[in-house]
Amino acid sequence: MKRILFASTAALAFASAGFAQARDTARYEACLERIEADPDMAYEDGLAWQFEGGGWPARHCVGRALIALGEEEEGAFRLQALAEAPDGGPTTMKIVYLAEAGEAWMTVGHPEEARRAYSRAVEMSPQSAPLWLGRARAAAGMGEWAAAEADAAQAINYDPRNYEGWRSRAEARLELGDLDAAERDMQRALELAGTDEEAVSVLLIRGHILEARRTGR
Repeated sequence: MKRILFASTAALAFASAGFAQARDTARYEACLERIEADPDMAYEDGLAWQFEGGGWPARHCVGRALIALGEEEEGAFRLQALAEAPDGGPTTMKIVYLAEAGEAWMTVGHPEEARRAYSRAVEMSPQSAPLWLGRARAAAGMGEWAAAEADAAQAINYDPRNYEGWRSRAEARLELGDLDAAERDMQRALELAGTDEEAVSVLLIRGHILEARRTGR
């Protein structure tokens, strides 16, 4: 599903950027899909296409391939640079680059860098709940629970039925010692949980809330 949604975004981006040739769109999508099966080949193809003048689609493919190859920091740097480049593509794609960079930074344990990437993305798309959630996760990774609470609240504001927003704010409020508010958010997250895994994640927070009430900590 994620690949299908991204392909749709890529097609729209090509159209808005004036890429009229179908082969350019096809090469872009093929390069991105190849990352999952053969990231080395995708990286080589992206570099060759970049040398041929492939522009932002080629540079995006290279950045994504580097992340898949375990070079998360280099890939994240390249994606962030692409997002700031005048020829980096339409804004819709720049937001994608920044979100991918944020995820890469989180993967390698650099939440402060992830927060910078997500913050820049939020500037471009301030009504995006997923971007606010990414920022909230980064703040949580830094132990900045007040910021995590505020960011999760923004995500809830823009998408009230987003399970992750309520779960994230419940966790932040638990860490801030606001147990009543944390319990209310936890209950709402449990109502919205769509899978057993999500429900278990919420129930773990409930266990921590009960323990905090018992110990007074």
